[in-house]
Amino acid sequence: MYLVIGQGFFSHSDYDSYTRQAAAWHSGQANLPEFVPWLEIARYEGQYFISFPPFPSVVQFALYPIFGMDVPDNLINTLFAVGALVLIFFTFVRNKFSGVTAAVLALLFVLGSNVFYLSVTGWVWFSAQVQGFFFSALCVYLLFSKKKVAWYFAFLSLGIAFACRPFQIVYFPLALYLLYRNISEGRGAVKTLAACIKYVLPLVLVGAAVAVYNYIRFESFIEFGHNYLPEFASEPQFSLKYIGTNFMEILKLPRIIDGELMPPMFNGTLFFLVNPVYILLVVSMIRQKFGAKQLIYLLCLIAHMLLMLSHKTMGGWQFGSRYLVDMIPFMAVMIMGDRTLARRSLDDKMPILPIALAAVGIIINLYGAAWFYTIA
Repeated sequence: MYLVIGQGFFSHSDYDSYTRQAAAWHSGQANLPEFVPWLEIARYEGQYFISFPPFPSVVQFALYPIFGMDVPDNLINTLFAVGALVLIFFTFVRNKFSGVTAAVLALLFVLGSNVFYLSVTGWVWFSAQVQGFFFSALCVYLLFSKKKVAWYFAFLSLGIAFACRPFQIVYFPLALYLLYRNISEGRGAVKTLAACIKYVLPLVLVGAAVAVYNYIRFESFIEFGHNYLPEFASEPQFSLKYIGTNFMEILKLPRIIDGELMPPMFNGTLFFLVNPVYILLVVSMIRQKFGAKQLIYLLCLIAHMLLMLSHKTMGGWQFGSRYLVDMIPFMAVMIMGDRTLARRSLDDKMPILPIALAAVGIIINLYGAAWFYTIA
């Protein structure tokens, strides 16, 4: 894909907000030295700031002394996507899925979804999403570990995912439930919850660090900067009035124009066409018994959906429905409950539905990535 879009292996993106923020940190500043017109820069008190959650700049900060302003952010984003694919594979293997089924599911989650097209470049918006995806997948993987030390890192990962994509925090109740189940061992509810506190502390510390950094920049613990962008000067960033319109945006179908398949270019496409893992999620949940885990997950997913749909835009110019990618990592928790997919050997019947969905998703997203980046 790098060759298709004419991009070098160690190339640097023009939409490099996180590199610029890392450079400012190396200079001892939270603000940028100048306004960059092609980036989403927040203006506050006569200064310029990056208007996104900060964690991806931590990665850039570590690499800045080596590469300077030419940090290979495109490659970094691709590597995070590859890492997420590996994590998802081993998450399913850890939960008694055969290697073949786990590989198919990992392909469906990553290459067969909009994660693929997001991972090809290091554009600021895409870097945040892919890194948020990776750390959400890491959180799930670690929560299913038998090693207690892994549970600390699970909540650290959730905190980092929040510092990339703040809405990922809605899955805290699900993560807490999985932790509770890990350590209950016949204890009472109060004692089990008390035992959970120490494992959650890394998440709290990351959240506190992000809040302090927000306050340093905008004198608000919860402001990341988007409210100081020009497009939100006259209309609110979030409103319930956006939900209906935005929902229709993610149901749009591609069209054939002059014999060429043309996906919608703005604010979304039929979300389960470009992210067919949603179809598997529904089927898997129908197949399993509905209990506390399923209820908590559905409440988290609904909360995430409503927050996303209440945003003024659905991601602007794009291929697919990229905001719907953020929900995918925690779907693994539900799909693991579909024991008809948990084949233990190659002698078992192959999982036809995941294979079909992965094949369709990969074809669609390969085409979409090539289409998007050759017109970008």
